[in-house]
Amino acid sequence: MVVGRGAAVGTPRKVTSDELLDIRERQWSDRLRGCSLVAELEVKDEHSRQAAKALGRMYDKWVARGHTEVLFTRWPACVAVALTGIAAREYRQGELWPELWRSLAYDGDQHDRVTWGQGFHSAVRRLGMPDFAEMRTKYVGPILMHTGIPTYCLDDYFHLVARRRALDPDLDPEGFLDWATAVPNRLNELDVPARRFLEYGSDYALDFVSRTYDLLDRLGDFTPDLEGVALPTRVVLRAQELVSSGVLQPQPRRSSASSRRRAERPRIGLDPFGRGVEVILPALYDMVGGSAAWTVTADGTTRTVRSQAQWAGLAESVPPSAFTLLQPVRTVVVATDGDADRTELTVVDAKSPLLVFAADGRRFAANMPLPPDDVWVVHPDEHELVADGPLRITIEGQLPLGWIGWRLRQMRLAGVRSLELAGIPATRRPIRGHERPRIEVGRPVVGITTPYGTPVHSELPVIWLPGREDAETKWTIELRRSGDDNPVLSTSRTVRAQESFAELWDDLPRPVLGSFDITVRGPLGRGANRTLFVAEGLESRFQPGVRLFEGRGLERGRAELIAPVGATAAPRVLDFASDVKAEVVEYRTSTETEPLVVMPPHLEVMHEQADQSLVWSAGSLRIAADVFADQPGELLVRIPGAATIPPLQVVAPGAVVQTVPPSGRVEAGTARYSLVRIADTVAEHHGAELVLDLGGTPVRVATVRPRRLAEGIRRADDRLQLVEPVLIEGLTAGIYATTAPWRGPTVVPVAGDGSVLLPPELRHAGALLVELRVDDPWVPVEWPSWPERYTTVPGEGHLASEDPEEEALSGFVAGGSDFPGNVQDLSRLWTLIHLAPRLRQVHEVVEFRDACARPLRWNTIHALEALVGLHLTPEETVTAVISAGLASSLVPGSHHAEAARRLWAMSPLAGALVGAAADEECLHSARRQCGDSVDVIVAEGKDPHAGVGRFGPEVVPLTAMSPQQLEGLWRAAQVVPHGLLDADNRAVAARRLFDRRDEDGVRKVGQSASTWLRSLPDLVADRPVLRAQIEARKPPVGRTGWWAIPAASSAFAIVARLAARGVPACRSVERGFRQVWARLAEIAPELAVLDLVLAELLITYEEEGRSEPHLGFPGDQ
Repeated sequence: MVVGRGAAVGTPRKVTSDELLDIRERQWSDRLRGCSLVAELEVKDEHSRQAAKALGRMYDKWVARGHTEVLFTRWPACVAVALTGIAAREYRQGELWPELWRSLAYDGDQHDRVTWGQGFHSAVRRLGMPDFAEMRTKYVGPILMHTGIPTYCLDDYFHLVARRRALDPDLDPEGFLDWATAVPNRLNELDVPARRFLEYGSDYALDFVSRTYDLLDRLGDFTPDLEGVALPTRVVLRAQELVSSGVLQPQPRRSSASSRRRAERPRIGLDPFGRGVEVILPALYDMVGGSAAWTVTADGTTRTVRSQAQWAGLAESVPPSAFTLLQPVRTVVVATDGDADRTELTVVDAKSPLLVFAADGRRFAANMPLPPDDVWVVHPDEHELVADGPLRITIEGQLPLGWIGWRLRQMRLAGVRSLELAGIPATRRPIRGHERPRIEVGRPVVGITTPYGTPVHSELPVIWLPGREDAETKWTIELRRSGDDNPVLSTSRTVRAQESFAELWDDLPRPVLGSFDITVRGPLGRGANRTLFVAEGLESRFQPGVRLFEGRGLERGRAELIAPVGATAAPRVLDFASDVKAEVVEYRTSTETEPLVVMPPHLEVMHEQADQSLVWSAGSLRIAADVFADQPGELLVRIPGAATIPPLQVVAPGAVVQTVPPSGRVEAGTARYSLVRIADTVAEHHGAELVLDLGGTPVRVATVRPRRLAEGIRRADDRLQLVEPVLIEGLTAGIYATTAPWRGPTVVPVAGDGSVLLPPELRHAGALLVELRVDDPWVPVEWPSWPERYTTVPGEGHLASEDPEEEALSGFVAGGSDFPGNVQDLSRLWTLIHLAPRLRQVHEVVEFRDACARPLRWNTIHALEALVGLHLTPEETVTAVISAGLASSLVPGSHHAEAARRLWAMSPLAGALVGAAADEECLHSARRQCGDSVDVIVAEGKDPHAGVGRFGPEVVPLTAMSPQQLEGLWRAAQVVPHGLLDADNRAVAARRLFDRRDEDGVRKVGQSASTWLRSLPDLVADRPVLRAQIEARKPPVGRTGWWAIPAASSAFAIVARLAARGVPACRSVERGFRQVWARLAEIAPELAVLDLVLAELLITYEEEGRSEPHLGFPGDQ
C-alpha cells in the first residue's frame, strides 16, 4: 500500500495509472519471458482489466503529447497481458476492436488501430515472444494468436477434437493437426481465431492439441488430476463445464498397452548408416499368434512387410519394423493386413523437397520449426542449402542407390536462424532458438532389449531444465509407469537458471525396473517427453565381444548378466549355439518382473540393390551370379563398436585376387563397399567369395555363385524329385499351381535326398511351377506372388479344395469345365486376367480374359476394391482395368465418394473411376496424388499441361542421341517425384516411352495407334474441350508410329470414359480398340494411367456444364 505525503497516517492513497502499470510490469515481464504465448501467464481477470483501463488513460495522455510509442516501450508486459486478456475474454464472431476500445475506455479510430497493432508487435518482440507477423489480419491476428484459442471458440474446438478421436481412436495429436489442416473445410465449424491458430500455430498449436488430448483423457477419470495438463485455467474450466453438463463426452483412456493394438502410428524415419529413408512400423500389441502383416503402398506400389514376435507367449507383442523406401516417393499408405484403418504419410513434397530428421532418425514435420541441434537433412543435390547463420556440415552420408540425385548430410544448426533450399522459398524452415528441456540418459545396456525391441537403460534418467536470469519459467514434470494412468511423480519447478532434476525416482522401490513415460511441460512448444525402459544397475558381458560368421550362422558365444543388489536374472549366464541369435531371460526385483531379450553383438551384412528390399542378415549372403552381373549394387557391413573396417577381399579360386577399400568413412560401425569395382573380377572367375580379415580371422561375408540349384525337377508319386540338386542347408521350394494361380506359393523345404513332399491338394492340381531358393535363417524369404524364374513340372487335373467355388474356378482354368456362375471372390478373377498371357496361348488370351471379366463389369466398385487389394503394380493395374473393360464400365458419382476416398491414395486410377472429385475430401485426395493441376481442371475444365508428353519437332534431334547422352539430359527430371498430372511427371512418362521406341511391341502399337487416331477425334467433334485434349498431343504432320502413341492414349481414354456413360458410338468403338489399348498400357503404363484420370476429370467438368444426365450403363451387356 502506498501512503501519500499529505494524507493522514493510515489513509491509503490511490495509485496513479503509471504507478499501477509500473507495478504490474515488474510482476509480469520476467514471467512473460518464460512463456511462449501471452495467454500462458496466469493473471486474474481483475488485474488484466485494471491494466487495460490504465493503459487507455495513459494512451490518451501520450496521444496529446504526440509520443504514443512510450506506452509500448515502457510497459510491454502490460500491453501484452491487457490486449490478450481482452481478446481471450471478449472476442465474439469476428468483432474485437469495439471490445478493445470499451475495455481501454478509449474511443479509437483507424489510426489508433494501427498504433495499437504495431504497439502489440513491439511489445511481444521486446519480451522475446513471437509476433506472428505473417498473419492475414495484420494487427488483430497476432493478438488472437497469443490467446491460443479465445474462450468463445473453445466449445467448437473441444467438440471437434472429441468427435475426431471417437472416429479414429489411434489418432495422435500430430495426426489430428495434419488431418485438420489438410483440407480447408474441415475446420469450417470453428471460428476464425481457432482455425488460424491450428493452421499457423505450428509447434505451439501441436503442443496445445497434445495437452487438450491429455485434458480430455483426465476428465474421463473418476477423480481427475488436472495439475499436470499445463493449459490456461480458463481452458481447463470450460472443458470441465462442458463435461459436467453432459455436452462433451470424454473418451475412456487408451494409455494401457494391453488395451490397444498399436502404440503409435506409422511414421517416416531415417537410418543414416544403412537403409536410409524408411517407414517406421510401430510395435503392435495383442496380436493373435504374435505376428502381423503390414501393407505399405508407396506411390501406388504395394509391398507386404511381415513382423514376428521374438518370443511366443510374451503378451503376443510384435516389435517395431521398418520398410525401406528404395527411391523418392510422394506418399505412402500404411495399414495392418485386414484393418480398414489406414495412415497416409507424405514423404517428398515436390514444392518443398527438404526432409529434416533428428539425430535419432525421427522426422520433423514440414510445418514445424527446427531446433538449434544436430540434424540430418535429405535434399536434391541440384539445390544448395542456404542458411541464415553459420552452418556446419558434420557428416556426408549416403542414401540407397535408388535415391540418385539426392544428398544426405548431418549438420549443426546452433546459431542458425533459418534453413532452406536455394531457389525454393517454400522449403524455408525457421529455427527456434529457445532451448528445450532434455531427458538425459546414458548409453543403453549393450545386447539387451525388451521383447518390443526397446533399449534397456541401467542409469536413471535426469531431467535438464533450461532457464535464464531475466525469465521466470515454470516447468511441470510427470513420471508414470507405461500403461498406468496414475503418476508416480507430478511436480512443478520455477527456474531462473538451468538446473538438473534427479529426484524423479526417489519414491520408487530400488533398483528401478520397468517402462516409464516421462513428460516435461513448460512454455507451449518447448516440452519434452520420452518413454524409457529402465533396469537400474544392470550390466552385460559377452564372449566374444562381437560374434562373427561361422559357416551359415554365427560363432558360438556366451552372455553374462550382472544384476545389482535387489535384482536377479534367470538364467544369469547364457550360451549361444551357432544358429541362435538371441535368448530371453526373466529379470526380477522385489516388486517387478520383466522379460528381457539378450542378443550378443554380432556382425551383420546387407546387399543393396536399387529395386530390392534392404534387410540386414546375421549370416553370409549368397548372391546369384546373374543378378550380380546385371546389378552388382553395394555391400554394407556393420560391426558394433568398430571404428575401422578392413578392405573387402575377393577370393577366387582359393586366393585373394582383388581388394576393395570401404567407400567413405566408417560411421557407426558401418562400412559400404561398391561391388561394381569387382564386377569384372567376378565375371572372369565365374564367381567369388567376399572375405574380411577381422583381427587375423578370415570371415566370409558373401558368396557369388551361379543360381542353378538343380538340373531339373520331375514327379515321383506324392513328391517332386530334384535332379542333381545342390544340397545345401536351407534349400526350399516354392510351388505354384497353374490351375489356381491366386493361391501364390506353397513353400516346402527340400529333404536331404532332394525330394519335396507335395501337399495333398497339389498332387493332382495340373502343371506346377517350382522356384528354388536358399532360405536365410535370419531373414524371411520374400516369395513373389508369381515366379519369374522357375521350372515347369507337367501334370493333369486341377486343384482339390474345400471351397467349391475355388475348385470350380480351378477346373475352368484347367480347361475341363465351363466358367462357374456367381463368383464371389473377385480377386481370383483379377489374378486370372493379370496372368492370362502366362496361362493361355496367345490366340486364347482375349476370350479367356473376357470370360473372367464379365462378373467384374457388373460389380464394378467391389471389383476395383478387390483389384487394389491384390497389390499389383500401377502398370499391371491399368493393363488389367483396360483388358477387363472396366475403363469403359463405371461412372463415378457422389454416392461412390466414400469408396473413392479409400481408393485414391492406393490407386489414383481406381479413385478416379469410382469417385473422381465427387466431394471436397475426394478432391483433396486427388490433389495429393495428382498435384495442383487437378484444381485447374475441376474449376475451369482446362488441362494446364495438355501438350506435355507430345512428341513434337523438338524430339527429332533426340532420336540421334546415344542412350548415355539421353540419360544425362533427362536425369534431373526424375530426381523429385511429382504428382501424376504435373508437367514433370508427364514428361518422364513420355521419355520412358521414347526410350522404348525401337522395340517391336512399341512399333506394332504405334502402327495401330496411327490408324485409330484418324477416326477417334471425330467422336468428340461436338465436345471442344475433349477434342482439344487429343489435338494437343497429335504428332507433327507426316509422323506416325510411336509418334502417335501419346495422342492415341488420350483418345482411347476419352472415348472409353464416354462409353462408360452410354454414348452408343463410343461403346461400340471401344470394344474394337480395347486390345490395342491394353498393349499400349503395357508399353506406356504411366501415360495410360494419367490419361484415364485426365479424361474422367475433364468429362465430369463438361457434364456439369452441360447438365446432361448420362445413361449410366454399368458395363458391356
